[in-house]
Amino acid sequence: MKLQWRLVCSPPLPGSWNMALDETMLLAHSAGLTIPTLRLYRWSPPAVSIGLLQPIESISEETCRQLGFNIVRRPSGGGAVLHQHEITYAVVVDGRICPEGSSVMATYRWLAKGLIAGLRKLGVEASLPNSNDQSRLSPHSIASFCFARTSAADLTVGGLKLGGSAQARRRYFLLQHGSIPLQLDIEAIERVFGLSGRKDFTCLEEVLKRRVSPCEFVEALVAGFSEALGVSFIVSGLTPTELRLAEILFRHKYNTEEWTRGRKVRPELPSKVTEILTQSKP
Repeated sequence: MKLQWRLVCSPPLPGSWNMALDETMLLAHSAGLTIPTLRLYRWSPPAVSIGLLQPIESISEETCRQLGFNIVRRPSGGGAVLHQHEITYAVVVDGRICPEGSSVMATYRWLAKGLIAGLRKLGVEASLPNSNDQSRLSPHSIASFCFARTSAADLTVGGLKLGGSAQARRRYFLLQHGSIPLQLDIEAIERVFGLSGRKDFTCLEEVLKRRVSPCEFVEALVAGFSEALGVSFIVSGLTPTELRLAEILFRHKYNTEEWTRGRKVRPELPSKVTEILTQSKP
């Protein structure tokens, strides 16, 4: 019997809302209020998301302003990503249901099976790097661009990085979100991250030599997760509790300079989150 997951397809949203919704889903699931969820979404306007521990000085804020890109700090680690021509995925799930174990790498490998199966339906043969390989690092990779390095959790095609993922955890529960670009704006990437010349990364358009529409990508990814992980999806929106939580996280965390620049949250946030979760428990 297949496991039942929720499928949420969000409209394009600003980066601060997207990160608020992702963390909201993690909080709600870890509190026992929701089933595992796969959310697929876009970014409007385009945004640069920086990793939890990443200094904002590692990207060009002035270039982001000139290009009209938002900047948001993720709840997950890793390097910065330009979210422009892509569909982002986010999964929230209890890591203990992973048949390979609940560790970070075990759950990365497990969820990668869904991503790989979805890409195969588009005609792309992606894989995780060999576990014996060392991560490839450019001089800028730690300080800047996520796609300038390949780690054991990333998807590659022909030796080039196609997809990057990052996790945030709350006890055994995890949020994993990631980026698989449909197209690349190399000029914007070079300007924002201070890179010169192409690095070892690619996109679906380059691999397939054709455009992949957002709808085509979503259909393939959903089918891949269903097939590889043995799940069936219920199409749904977020619950009223999640929407309340997301508004709190948006106003008091992800849309604030304190969080974006220094990982500081407003002191009233923890009590507000606890209050909403407590009131919502059966």
